[in-house]
Amino acid sequence: MIALIVNPAAGRGAAQARAVSAAQALRALGPLRRYDTRAAGDERRCVRAACDDGATVIAVVGGDGSVHHVVRGLLEVAGPGTPTAIPLAIYAAGTGNDLVKSLGTPAHDVQAMTERVTRRATRHIDVGYIDDIPFVNAAGLGFDVEVLERMQRRSWLSGTAAYVVTALRALFGYAGYHASLITPQTRQDGAHLLTVFANGHTFGGTFRIAPDAQLDDGALDCVNIRALSPLERPGVFLRAVRGTHLDHAAAMHCTGDTFTIIAPAPLSFEADGERYGSRGAEIRVRVAARQLMVIA
Repeated sequence: MIALIVNPAAGRGAAQARAVSAAQALRALGPLRRYDTRAAGDERRCVRAACDDGATVIAVVGGDGSVHHVVRGLLEVAGPGTPTAIPLAIYAAGTGNDLVKSLGTPAHDVQAMTERVTRRATRHIDVGYIDDIPFVNAAGLGFDVEVLERMQRRSWLSGTAAYVVTALRALFGYAGYHASLITPQTRQDGAHLLTVFANGHTFGGTFRIAPDAQLDDGALDCVNIRALSPLERPGVFLRAVRGTHLDHAAAMHCTGDTFTIIAPAPLSFEADGERYGSRGAEIRVRVAARQLMVIA
């Protein structure tokens, strides 16, 4: 049985139309059951129900947030430290749809994506963990969280344009955060504008934050931008659209499998665009190699 998990609110309702097309295509492959989310994060419940019902494939229609919560559900079903055994197919219908940019799947083409499901074309990708919260594309602290909080309050834009406009508005007002960032290669103390732990290469819909990041290399790319004056910031962010920001004097880039952030107090962070609060002042970030099976 193929389980189709749908977040009706994704993409400001675009997921509804995409779900109808996906369901029609997937029914040609055999039994199909649809599970609609009832609230934010409800994808985890849907995954558990689908697995109890005997799902052999989980297909999700939604954006990065929907994928995030589906992955959390799959990891919970698999158990701690165990790779997932049910492949995940993504039909993109969200705001940024960042993960599929790194996957390189035809996630916006229902027929082409369904063909991949037909062939069970799978690969295993890494899963990152920040404060034990899993993420598959990226997790971030600082400016990224500030933009996310502002986006949750805006209502007149959608899609990539929403992120870009909101980021530009926040660019001159955000003060940064103070912490010690400990990586396998170095330690950076003081004020930071943005810290990203990237599994995929793109976030925010348009920023190539870690141009060389690989989904299955057993490592995360850490990109840290130290605190800059407001007037210095636009140049860095414009370069990030092209992925040429890493040679800026304010940027630090490294790869590794474990990182630590030590702050004076608990911090907010985002994982795949979903906002969380840390459990304490010390946040550990790690990666589990090839833990998630996806249709690719």
